[in-house]
Amino acid sequence: MPWIQLSTFVLFTLLILALLATHLPIRVPRSATGQHAGTGDGDCTVWHLIAAVEAERARERPPTPPAPPPRPRFPDPTADDRPTGRHHLRT
Repeated sequence: MPWIQLSTFVLFTLLILALLATHLPIRVPRSATGQHAGTGDGDCTVWHLIAAVEAERARERPPTPPAPPPRPRFPDPTADDRPTGRHHLRT
């Protein structure tokens, strides 16, 4: 029984230390940040790069006219069969 208590104590202690270690503000020198890292005001971020690529693609392709709205289809008024309640099944 003492081994279970000791192992539980050790595991919880390691868990608490791991949680504390991940939230400490330790500054680690970075080797090289990318150009699109976005570390300050006016820097080029990934979102700026995406917007620039989309704008370039929009300039390259010609604008397409909007499609006309679909015409409504009404039932055929010349149908000579008597209504049976299945008028919605006509093609």
